This record gives sequence, structure tokens and C-alpha cells, in this order.
Amino acid sequence: MKDESLASAYRRLIEIGLALSAEKNLDSLLQHILLEAKSMANADAGTVYLHTGSDSLKFSIVLNDTLGIAQGGMTGEPISLPPVQLLKDDGQPNLANIASCAAHHGDTIVVEDAHSNNEFDFSGTRDFDEMLGYRTTSFLTIPLKSMSEDCIGVLQLLNAQDEEGNTIPFPDDIIPLIEALASQASVAIENRTLLDEQEVLKKQLEREVDTRTEELKQALTKLSEAHIILKELNTIDAVTGIRNRQYFDEALDLEWRRARRQGYEMSLLLLDIDHFKNVNDSYGHLAGDECLSAVAREIDAMFHRPSDVVARYGGEEFVVVLPYVSASNALALAEQLRIMVENSEYMADGHRLKITVSIGVATIPPGEDAAQRDLIGRADSVLYDAKGSGRNQVCQYKGP
Repeated sequence: MKDESLASAYRRLIEIGLALSAEKNLDSLLQHILLEAKSMANADAGTVYLHTGSDSLKFSIVLNDTLGIAQGGMTGEPISLPPVQLLKDDGQPNLANIASCAAHHGDTIVVEDAHSNNEFDFSGTRDFDEMLGYRTTSFLTIPLKSMSEDCIGVLQLLNAQDEEGNTIPFPDDIIPLIEALASQASVAIENRTLLDEQEVLKKQLEREVDTRTEELKQALTKLSEAHIILKELNTIDAVTGIRNRQYFDEALDLEWRRARRQGYEMSLLLLDIDHFKNVNDSYGHLAGDECLSAVAREIDAMFHRPSDVVARYGGEEFVVVLPYVSASNALALAEQLRIMVENSEYMADGHRLKITVSIGVATIPPGEDAAQRDLIGRADSVLYDAKGSGRNQVCQYKGP
């Protein structure tokens, strides 16, 4: 793939990542993922499996252009295929099945010709081909992994095609792009699943609350209500409506202790609106406050996992705490945020504003002997580098 095409592909990946994060439905998200993967790899068919939480992978969406098969996702057609068992009858890992093997090992598997491959059991595939007059040849199978590296599913593409429509092995330069897409897909699926679970819990809680008696409601005193409201208000920034510095300090302390105790990595984004003083000087402080509020809402909407913390750090600076997020994923998310702000238009006191942000990214891996202030200090130092290098940039802390 030429450098120009490669750059275009990675720009497309950023656009896909933003689009995936905006999906409000798991089925439409899975369909979006598979369609983008098939298009990027020019694959004839594909499947997304999801881990059931037990010992199997279920077919969540299956698409085959040649055979006209479209099941699962938003197609309206139910899946007719049985789940893939991750374990054999004796309890050992099922490594004969290519999807199960990818799920167990957590590695990408590339097969050039299923009909000549003896490493995996393709007997079912061959029977399927013989029955339908199809020939399944090349496979690209990529595990979908959570922030904690657990397998949450598998993305599988079949039969890469050249420009003339001939079936070929998946090209080497395409594989990293599909792996990057799979990484974005994993984050989107995990976020969507967490939000769906949160919604289920919310509805369950609402039902439980509805069953409470009127007596319990009347037992709440005015004093306790006022205390709860005051405590909540004390954590909200008055200008932007998001969490304030006090809440950030307390939340970071809690997340830091949990990360050290459980041994997971934590990332932090520190961002600053470029040339914000010009906004205040040119349009007034009211416009400046509205601009801060608009940017804050956009950041808060992007980072909506239950564990994410978005807060105003001070002035025109914002901070995002990302537990379980690796350095590479943190850098990708920061770049998505930078592009999103750059491409947005903000209304402030009747003025249309175009602004940019500079972002510093730092990650503390598990086991490193560091303090909270080190994480903040590292992000602050590379934020300074980003602003000193011309602004509208993302810089990541690489170590001393």
C-alpha cells in the first residue's frame, strides 16, 4: 500500500472511531464494525462473534455478499448458526476452531487457504461450501479484547478479493489496519456494553424505587435532601457544568489507590484551549464562558465509561482520567478528541468560534513506583511541549 493510501486509511480509521463511539445500539454498532472491516479489507464475507460470558462465542452478525447472507446485527434476520464452544468435552481449550483459538491466544490468525490448511478443523466450512457451491479460501481472524486484555469477541473476515474480484490471501499491509479497527471496535463494544448494563441497572433501580412505599419517601427529611444536593453541587464547576477540580482530586485519589491495588494501568489527558485569551479579549468573558462550557460538554460526551472522570482543571484547562486505558489507546483517544474539537464550531454569545486544543498524555503502567503527582506532572510537561511546538497537537510522555 502506498504511503498516501496508508495515510488515507489511517485518517479513515479516526473517522470510523468517532462514528463507532456515537452508536447508541449494540446491533447497529456490530453491523457498522463488520461493514467497515469488510470494506477496508475488500473481503467478501465476515462475522463478528461475541463472548457469551460462559464458554462459547455466539454469532452476532454474519454477512456474505456472494451468497446474499445477512443475519444478525440490524438485518432483522435471526442467526441460524450454533455458538462456537471455547472448551472441548474434557475441559481443554478448543484450539481446532480458528475463532476459538484466536480467543484463547489473543493473537491474529491468518489462513491463506482453508482447503489446504491442516492446522484448524475446517470440515464444517468445507461441508458448507459443498452444500452452497461456495469456496471459502482466505481467513483473517482477530480477537476483540477489553481494556483489561480479556477476550470479548472475535472479528473474522473471509475471502479477500483483488481488483478483478478474484479471491486472494489478505495482503500483509491490510492486516495492521484491520487490527487497528478491531482495537477501536473493542473499545466501542465494551463502552456500549457497559452503558447498556448501566441502563438495565438504572431501570431495575427505578422499578425497585417504584415499589417503595409512600411512607419511605415521607421519611426523607428536608435536611438530608438539602445535604445531598449541596454535596453534589460542590462537585460541579459553575461555568462549565462538568465536575470541578475538587471532585477530580478526590476521584483521582480513589482511582489511583484502586489501580495500585488491582494492578492495572491508568492514563490521564491534560488539555488546554489554544489562545483562549484571544476569545476573551475579542468577544468578552461571557463568550469565553460559553465557549468553555461548549468544549466541556463535548469532552464529557466523548468519555462516558462509568470509570472515566472528566473535570475542569482550572482556567481553560480540562483533565480526563482513564482507568484501564493503555498508553497507545490513550494517545488514540486524545487524537480523536483533538480532531473532534478542531472540526467543531462553537456558538458563544452569538459568535461562531473555531478553536483548537493542545493535549498532554501520560500513562502509569502497573507496578511502576510512582505517585499521583507524577501522572499529573508528566501530562503537564508534555502539554507544555505540545503548546511550545505550535499548539493543536497531542504529545505523549515517553519517559525521562
